[in-house]
Amino acid sequence: MLAFAAFEVIRSLGRLDGVIFTGYTQLGEVVLQGGDPYGLTINTWPPFFSIVAAGLALAARVSLPGALFLWQVGSVLAIWGCVRILARWFLDGGERLSFWPRADGGLTFAAAAVCIPVLLTARLFQEHVQHTQVNLFVLLLCLWAFDLFRREKQALGGLALAAAASLKAVPVLLVGYLAYRRRWREMAWTIGFLVALNVWLPVERWQSWRAVAAAEMADPTPHHPNQSLLAAVKRLVTVEGGVRDPVRYPIAAWSPAAVRTAFTVTAGLGAAGLALAFGVKPPELGSRRAAAEWAICLGAMTIVSPLAWKAHYVTLLAPSFVAWGMLRGPDPPGWWRWALLWGSVACLTLSAPVFVGERINDVLESLNVITAGAVMVLVLATLPPPRPRASSAAHSSH
Repeated sequence: MLAFAAFEVIRSLGRLDGVIFTGYTQLGEVVLQGGDPYGLTINTWPPFFSIVAAGLALAARVSLPGALFLWQVGSVLAIWGCVRILARWFLDGGERLSFWPRADGGLTFAAAAVCIPVLLTARLFQEHVQHTQVNLFVLLLCLWAFDLFRREKQALGGLALAAAASLKAVPVLLVGYLAYRRRWREMAWTIGFLVALNVWLPVERWQSWRAVAAAEMADPTPHHPNQSLLAAVKRLVTVEGGVRDPVRYPIAAWSPAAVRTAFTVTAGLGAAGLALAFGVKPPELGSRRAAAEWAICLGAMTIVSPLAWKAHYVTLLAPSFVAWGMLRGPDPPGWWRWALLWGSVACLTLSAPVFVGERINDVLESLNVITAGAVMVLVLATLPPPRPRASSAAHSSH
């Protein structure tokens, strides 16, 4: 796996004109020269990201390949950091995770309990490292924030979550989870740092970003790499929704207003379903159940993002740890849970161009294959634990 990551890092250095990192540095140059960052058509990021882009541009002035190399190494380390946090939350011995065997009962990276959730989402990580995006750092910040909350470090956790939501707007939805679970101190610190990180930015930048984001969401013809729930609804019930896709299958010709209503209702029903599955009583913040809820929310927030490209679904690593934990428990999970797991693998990984070719991959994405795989992972992670065998239950009662 390390060899594969190294291959992708080296490969990205040979195509500097074809990676998103170059767009980050172009944006940063505009900022450094006092220009309008939203004059670039590629810029859909919140205003705070322009500061990060400016720092990347300064590094690229010294050496663009060197800056990209450091970014890619950071991305690989971010994967390792995410796995370490998730292993600590969900795996016995995971707090002592390492690459080498340990005598104290810790896990190695090659252990099935660790390796399989990573493999379930490996295609998403591969595409992310291939295209040199920022989402891995955002995922790490979100996981680190909740890890800090669990250790009663609300201020640092709020800063981490606010930083994630300032780089990409979608993590702000996690503040809604904190409100639902009545985690008022954690929510207050997060909102406070959100204000501190963003309030001093020029109002014009916020107005420009809102206009760009609104235009992107209103685009009636999402391209097939957009695997969001909103894009799936547009492809299904509008004539324009699949016009740029290799496959078109509209069953209706709804208006944009009707599409927005359908999307809102569908997302609302999904949120209600999660609330029902989570229950009303908040779990202890340090419990595995609380960590599972946060992990599931990480995957759910990507699905409801209007601009969820394939690489954005690296957040599925978190609910994949939950889902795999359900399957490897002492009680029989049932064939249909395994069917959900293999269905998600087929959608998320076996649909990759390396297995089916670019043409069929584009067709499958037109059919929202990544969205479907993400839904399967979330359903599997959200389901209640399997019931114990009758014989085991009778034995434990004696």
